[in-house]
Amino acid sequence: MAVQFENFLYSFMRNGKPIYAPNPFSEKLGFDIKRQVNKAHTFDSFIYHFKDGSHVLALHRHRANKYFCRIDITRFFYSIQRNRLKRVLKDLGIFRAEYYAKWSTVKNPYEGGGYVIPYGFVQSPILATLVLSKSAIGNYLRGLDAAITVSVYMDDICLSANDLEALKVAFDGLLAAVEEAGFSLNDDKTRPPAEAIDIFNCSLEQGDTKVLQDRVDEFYAVERTPQSEEGFETYRDIVESHTWRTGAKKRRRRAFFRRKPKPALVAPEAPEAT
Repeated sequence: MAVQFENFLYSFMRNGKPIYAPNPFSEKLGFDIKRQVNKAHTFDSFIYHFKDGSHVLALHRHRANKYFCRIDITRFFYSIQRNRLKRVLKDLGIFRAEYYAKWSTVKNPYEGGGYVIPYGFVQSPILATLVLSKSAIGNYLRGLDAAITVSVYMDDICLSANDLEALKVAFDGLLAAVEEAGFSLNDDKTRPPAEAIDIFNCSLEQGDTKVLQDRVDEFYAVERTPQSEEGFETYRDIVESHTWRTGAKKRRRRAFFRRKPKPALVAPEAPEAT
């Protein structure tokens, strides 16, 4: 007789994406498997969402180059099935890999069926990143020439270089690796090699990074507290800065990023019924 299990309290939609709030057991298990993965695996240096400064650090690394491109993986977490996660955990040497894969996935809210990694669970970012880095995508990125700068920030992968033809070859290879890995591209967010692209709601070109004006207008379209406005302007300053992580403002700017919530962690309490 099958026994039903529940690993989340509720789910809700945010920006068109289903988010799941883990129950206490699932949250505790999430911290446990996250700790085990961190102990067993060292992520590549081009993984930026686990670093202080995260995507801004990636932007600043890329802007030293002349040409840029990016891809975005559609429904990244929800593309990773339970069995795939189980195999990766087992290969990593995680004890009871099937158990952790079971409790770290939910019934697929999209077409395709099965059980998948959800947004909202404590362990989801590290597990999804582990699967990505063990896939054809991770293998391809690790094999790129050092002249190609690489960054991975969740479902966003950016490449840059000073040689346009070399970057075009790298971009085409990345597209093939995405297909081989069984992921799908978000065509609306894919940018082929060019001298300037948008990424992370910022503009990126050689020697220059700025928060997009559309993002600035969106932020100020609603009333904000003085503290919120100050934080946003600090962020804009950091994005544009050429001295970030050095000088007198280093600790203040680091503290700003450490106060920011990490991506896709535990969902908030259930909203009140209306």
